[in-house]
Amino acid sequence: MANNKKAKRSLKYYLLLKPIATTLRTLASIFLPPINPHPTTILHIPSRDSKRTIKLHIYTPPSPPKGPSPVLLNFCGSGFVIDGHGSDDHFCRYIAANTEFTVLDVQYRMSPEYPCPAPLEDAEDVLEWVRGQPGVYDVERVGLSGFSAGGNLATGLAANFPGGKWGFGCLVAFYPVVDATRGRGRRRVAPDARGMKLPGWFVGFCTRAYLCDGVEAGDTRVSPLFRDGGEWGVRRVLLVSAARDCLAVEVEELGDRLGTVEGMSVVCERVEGCGHAWDKVAKEGSWGWEEKVRVYGMVVDLLKTV
Repeated sequence: MANNKKAKRSLKYYLLLKPIATTLRTLASIFLPPINPHPTTILHIPSRDSKRTIKLHIYTPPSPPKGPSPVLLNFCGSGFVIDGHGSDDHFCRYIAANTEFTVLDVQYRMSPEYPCPAPLEDAEDVLEWVRGQPGVYDVERVGLSGFSAGGNLATGLAANFPGGKWGFGCLVAFYPVVDATRGRGRRRVAPDARGMKLPGWFVGFCTRAYLCDGVEAGDTRVSPLFRDGGEWGVRRVLLVSAARDCLAVEVEELGDRLGTVEGMSVVCERVEGCGHAWDKVAKEGSWGWEEKVRVYGMVVDLLKTV
């Protein structure tokens, strides 16, 4: 029976998910601006699969601490399908320039070729690699950040993995998916109906691609909204939602739930007049730029408390 289910998933992958993913990637390469990051250095670290490595963009503060450096693990947006590694370059450089944190921007595997839990396993492997170098990194001060799908990974990691002996220093998640069961009978609606929206069909396809190997949508690794707040491995949380984003409601619902947990400091910041991934297109002097600088500054302020 298990083999039959696996065969059906494989058929679905080859006949539907893979061709659509390939088309989306092609369109993204044509119509989206090229990603041109400027990290301090690039490193490939071991993974649990001896045949592959995990690529990291490393952003080092201009005046790093004399001892082991605190670390922020960052995960880019991708829809789990379109590799966006490097798209958070401005955020990573901003954090490194304004804090003592070294930022590790993690490239994780894409779906449907590598569905859940493969990307989460990449995140776990990077965490283990950092924890294994206490002379280089301050293992008591490891934070998590992520955008969109990467925000889901960061949130899923904080919700389901205790983060070692010390827990995670903080969690920062920009407009993440936190409830993958929505869209299956529950239509996502943005609080502000104006402006361009993240298409529902795209969110639905990305979710199906990510879960095509049989992980349930309600699994707390995928839908951290359902994880009991007392079991999370973090106590400082900043969630950022966008008023014109269909994911805003679930992000804010997560903020409300975590805000009731004793000992947990939670800020849920809604950015008005902006949509999903607005900060990736906002330029200096343009719509959304001031909001981008303000919210990135909130991340800096949070990290200074870690």
